[in-house]
Amino acid sequence: GAAKQACVRDGKDPAIMDLDPEKSLAFQRGGGGGGGGGPAVDSGPPLKDDPEYAKYFKMLKMGLAMGAAKQACVRDGKDPSVMDLDPDKSLAFQRGGENVVEDTGPPLKDDPEYAKYFKMMKMGLPADAARQACVRDGKDPGIVDLDPEKSLASQRGGGSKAKKAAPKPKKKKPVKRKKIYWSTIDESKIDEESIWGMVTKDGDITMDKLEFDMKEFEELFTDQSKPGDKAKKAASSGGGAKKEKKKQVSVVDAKRAMNGGIVLARIKLEFKEVVDRVNKMDGSDFDSTQLAGLKEYLPNSDEVVALKGYLDGAGAGEEKRNAAIEVLGLCEKYMIAMLEVTDPDLKFETMTFRSVYEERLSEIVKPIDLALSACREVRESIKLRKLMALVLRIGNHINTGGSGKL
Repeated sequence: GAAKQACVRDGKDPAIMDLDPEKSLAFQRGGGGGGGGGPAVDSGPPLKDDPEYAKYFKMLKMGLAMGAAKQACVRDGKDPSVMDLDPDKSLAFQRGGENVVEDTGPPLKDDPEYAKYFKMMKMGLPADAARQACVRDGKDPGIVDLDPEKSLASQRGGGSKAKKAAPKPKKKKPVKRKKIYWSTIDESKIDEESIWGMVTKDGDITMDKLEFDMKEFEELFTDQSKPGDKAKKAASSGGGAKKEKKKQVSVVDAKRAMNGGIVLARIKLEFKEVVDRVNKMDGSDFDSTQLAGLKEYLPNSDEVVALKGYLDGAGAGEEKRNAAIEVLGLCEKYMIAMLEVTDPDLKFETMTFRSVYEERLSEIVKPIDLALSACREVRESIKLRKLMALVLRIGNHINTGGSGKL
């Protein structure tokens, strides 16, 4: 009972357990090609000694898993189901000699019952993921190791006999997927009410339930380039020896220079143009954030001294001066350019004020308008006047015992 249940679990015929364990399945099920109606004689080499398959059975003998041996068969273009046969009998004897099974059924990749699992592997998912999907759906996970180009009946012993043998499975070309680099989340940290928690409640969403264009998917998400293409491209564009990177000179504080470089990299104008606009106090090309950044990295008194000393040390002449500036960082180049501006702090304050004037004005005017509107509503409200008159009349009546005067 337990052995038969294990057969059912693994997708095998449980009636096998009622046969003679000392004889082959083909012999007891009518296999082989013996003449005269007698039992078939196994005249071929045992599978374990067959030059074509011996190495795979040797892998099992060395303690490797059956899955590893089957994957080696697929890699070499062999039928992985051979590993399920008796290694002490020949392939011809167990497969019926020259009379092999004719494949009249649909290929596994097109079989409505199993197509989705082969589609998962075609999309680049590992074989283990397809096997888990089979187990989840109550299917035999061993189906994944079969040839997708042949039907299940032809690979599991069904079908009618024919003279021509089925072609060997073609070796699949490896598919290299483009990677999506994202960080995984620990399942224990997923809140049930979060979007991922609700997705889990909705059930497993698999690719086989999605409708999409497989050809377009492969064009978008597979790396079509050959392994040697990138090396050739690098060699052709590199032009031989690598260019030496110019050594950068730092004059101001390194951290301040780095932060200033990040801010100034967002300014799309040349520093000469920036100087021209600051002298004219034209802030039309800058927003208030950019103006604040430009003002923050104006050179202070110590930096002015250091920069002027650096330039004086470069020597006389425009060419030497430009060469000395060229090796400086972005922040130092900006500071040197701003040395030509008179009172840059005041000019930046003016430009910033002009930049935010309309916004600040609207912030002030809006509450003033609301207050004036409220006052106008109070003064012009007829209902409010009637209410106040009624309050006054009631008060006078209480005080004088009569209607009183308004």
